[in-house]
Amino acid sequence: MNTTREFGLYALLGALIAGVFAVDLMVPLGIAIWVIYLLPVVLAYLAPRPVVPPLTAVVVFVTMVIGLLNARAGIDPTLAATNRAMAIVVILLLGLSGFTFVRNRIALRQQSWLQQGDMEVSRASEGEVDLAVMADNVLAALADRLGARAAIFYVRDGGEFRQVAGRGLPPGETPRAFRSGESHLWDAVEKRTVLTLDRLPGEALAFGSGLVRGRTAQSVIAPLYDDRRINGVVEFGFDTPVRPEGKLLLERVGAAIGIAVRSANDRTRLRALLEETRHQAEELKAHGEELAASNEELAEQTRALQDSQSRLEHQQAELEEQNALLETQTQELEVQRDALARSQSLMEQQAQRLATESRYKSEFVANMSHELRTPLNALLIMARLLAENRGATLTEEQVGWAETIESSGRDLLALINDILDLAKIEAGKLDVTPEIVRPEDVARKLERSFAPQAQGKGLTFRVEVPTNIPDLQTDPARLEQVLRNFLSNAIKFTERGSVTLSAHRDGDGVAFAVRDTGIGIAREDQEAVFEAFRQADGTIARRFGGTGLGLSISRELTELLKGRVSLQSDLGKGTTFTLHLPARLGDAAPRPALPAAAPPPPAPIPAAAPPAADVSDDREVLDGDKRLILVVEDDPAFARILIDLAHELGFQCLVTGTAEDGVLAARQYMPSAIVLDVGLPDHSGLSVLDRLKRDIRTRHIPVHMVSGDDYTREALAQGARSYMLKPVKREALAQALHSIETRLDQRMRRVLIVEDDPAQLEGLKALLGNKDVETVGAATAAEARERMAGGTFDCMVLDMTLPDASGFDLLEALDSDEEAAFPPVIVYTARALSEAEELRLRRYSKSIIIKGAKSPERLIDEVTLFLHQVVTDLPERQQQLLAASLNRDAMLEGKRILVVEDDIRNVYALTAVFEPHGAEVKIARNGREALEALGRVADSGAPGVDLVLMDVMMPEMDGLTATREIRAQERWKNLPIIMLTAKAMADDQEQCLAAGANDYLPKPLDVDRLLSLTRVWMRR
Repeated sequence: MNTTREFGLYALLGALIAGVFAVDLMVPLGIAIWVIYLLPVVLAYLAPRPVVPPLTAVVVFVTMVIGLLNARAGIDPTLAATNRAMAIVVILLLGLSGFTFVRNRIALRQQSWLQQGDMEVSRASEGEVDLAVMADNVLAALADRLGARAAIFYVRDGGEFRQVAGRGLPPGETPRAFRSGESHLWDAVEKRTVLTLDRLPGEALAFGSGLVRGRTAQSVIAPLYDDRRINGVVEFGFDTPVRPEGKLLLERVGAAIGIAVRSANDRTRLRALLEETRHQAEELKAHGEELAASNEELAEQTRALQDSQSRLEHQQAELEEQNALLETQTQELEVQRDALARSQSLMEQQAQRLATESRYKSEFVANMSHELRTPLNALLIMARLLAENRGATLTEEQVGWAETIESSGRDLLALINDILDLAKIEAGKLDVTPEIVRPEDVARKLERSFAPQAQGKGLTFRVEVPTNIPDLQTDPARLEQVLRNFLSNAIKFTERGSVTLSAHRDGDGVAFAVRDTGIGIAREDQEAVFEAFRQADGTIARRFGGTGLGLSISRELTELLKGRVSLQSDLGKGTTFTLHLPARLGDAAPRPALPAAAPPPPAPIPAAAPPAADVSDDREVLDGDKRLILVVEDDPAFARILIDLAHELGFQCLVTGTAEDGVLAARQYMPSAIVLDVGLPDHSGLSVLDRLKRDIRTRHIPVHMVSGDDYTREALAQGARSYMLKPVKREALAQALHSIETRLDQRMRRVLIVEDDPAQLEGLKALLGNKDVETVGAATAAEARERMAGGTFDCMVLDMTLPDASGFDLLEALDSDEEAAFPPVIVYTARALSEAEELRLRRYSKSIIIKGAKSPERLIDEVTLFLHQVVTDLPERQQQLLAASLNRDAMLEGKRILVVEDDIRNVYALTAVFEPHGAEVKIARNGREALEALGRVADSGAPGVDLVLMDVMMPEMDGLTATREIRAQERWKNLPIIMLTAKAMADDQEQCLAAGANDYLPKPLDVDRLLSLTRVWMRR
């Protein structure tokens, strides 16, 4: 503001001089215009700088001379020059006087400003206040007076100066103290003068407020002193250079502030001395009172000592008697201690013996599992092969006997599983996996399993679960196993009436109750039913079968779940088993465990496959008039998307989350189409596809594959309708489901047969054609392309030898046409293709599905697979050819399988499984023989091995060691190995996969699963 006012004054002076000069030029000589020239000189007295009046006078002097020389004629020029000379002298004198006037005025203002600063500092430092308060007041007064942006106050404290106050400083960035020789602060102390540090924007500390930040451009350090020495230092930071009077003010107030600092220090020391004196006086008074009290206590103690002396004399006599008694007790305690040591040693020996017995028991359970399951494996496989009656050599009665043998073997397997479960629980080897469980979901899942069984016996099955029941944290598999035991017993022991499964709140937890109207349990037998191998009716004339293990296992599992089981029953009126579970399982660490084996169903009614977790499908409201889609998907979110899309297109939808449940649901519900994921938790979706297409009941169902991995070639070659890679767009899913509806409405299928031999062509038309299949012939490659351009075909049968081009040329033309979509191609030829021809075929197989068929049976198999024809709708002749083809598996035809198994019964059973499918089985009795067999293949050029079935428990070298040895050799890195084990330990599968196996199957083996896994891994 002052700078603006100063420039305004200078502008006014220039304007006045210019204006007077202009008038001077226009007016003739003789008129006293020069008097007006006095006005800017006098006005210059208001300038803040002393040199302005003299400079103004000099400018006016020059202007007057120029005006005289250029003025209009008037009076005598000599007279006019004389007048002008006198005026110039006056003006110059006024200019010199103005210099003195302005300088004196500035000095008076500076003196007044300094006196005001002295007064403000005096007021800030007066009064009996603490040093920090005084320092802060002084900094505030000087900072406001000097215009400083930041300030800091240091006071001498022994050999250093410590900070006591600050203003406008960022926290933690200024030194809390400094010593001799440190920084410019000590220079100011040593020189006892005010120091100025200029040009510091890069090195200066920041100052600011909540909204503004800046750095000091100049720093001024001033020492504070009293009469004797320097006792403080103040430093001020400025964003503009400090005025000289500011430094002068700091020099003037240094002594006053130093004296104030000394006074504040003296007051502080005086207060400390006064406080210490007062404290000492209080202590002296308290000490006197304590001495008086001590004197009284001493007198009292003297009297008490006299009384104690008499009592001690009496006690001395008593102690002598007690010492004699203690000596006797000590001797007795030594005897007891020796006995306790012997007992402890005996207990340690017993604990070691129990640990050894527990280990032996675990080994016995594992070995017994192996010894029981190994012969049972052969029994079940052979019974299954007999029941299938592939050679049609058995009567229906004999097939029934084989099915009875298989059913009995599975009942025996369930009993073995129960015994092993009980042994695992007693040995503490059974783990739990806590999860969040909805009681309503558990009850509905069990209802779907047991309601058909109850209906088969004419019983009413009810589920009563309120909607507001809370979720609980427990192991769902163990919970279901306990409730399945209760429900199995309830249905078995109830001949009429009902069975009810209910759930309700039980304090902070949940209680599940299974109530029946059966035979009931007598009161004296209610405790015995929970003991292993004990039954309420164990006589030889009992009416109901069973081992007596179910309830014993249930009670042990309930203890693992931190719950309890209660029983209410009256003989002849029914029984209620109640399972009480806490809301949270506790601190049980979730670890993987083998899935518990469920008890065998008491009736031969198959249980429906349960839906995937957290997904509600249409199985409760199925309508026979609407088409049904089965979704096999373990991702609940994606499954729900498929359900909503199916509903939009008018389909009903079922959902399962595992491969086994998917196969079971497909066979039970016979859906119109299947949407199948590849990455399922228990098995690959490709094995599900293989099992569906090998089953004459389900091979006609169109299957749409969905996966995050690309197995397009494998899936389409196995007969999949389409293959979509995740993430799948909704439009692609809608198009696939819409194509299902179009396919279902299309009854007539079309097959193009490319064959140049007329007789062969007519024979193929007769072989493949029926009321639902139209066969179209083409004798040349050109005619085949013309036929395909004129219409669509579901499949093409191709001969490789054509008159105008080879089959390879036709395939190349199809491969190069990117706009058209071509059907699967079946190469039908009687001659064997060379390796070069096989490689050439594989080159085209990236865009066209190509499969070979060397016989009419294989041709029928492949054509009906791609046309999705219902087997029972085929002519009798085609059904017979298809059955013959399915018995000779093309995927296993001519393949060499190495079976590593020491039990001759299992070797015989596995050979009987694979040889009818055209596979060649090689035998090795242990892991060492397997390595030798593979070594002979590699060294002597013997026929190679396509797949290895490896048992785990074998003499000399076990299967895990053999698998590791095989994987250690680079040439066997990709050899498929499937492990077979009957040991039934919790970590079998993890150990097998860690050893390098591709897959794992427990004994007794499921023949369908074995064949499916073999085909899947053989294909890779």
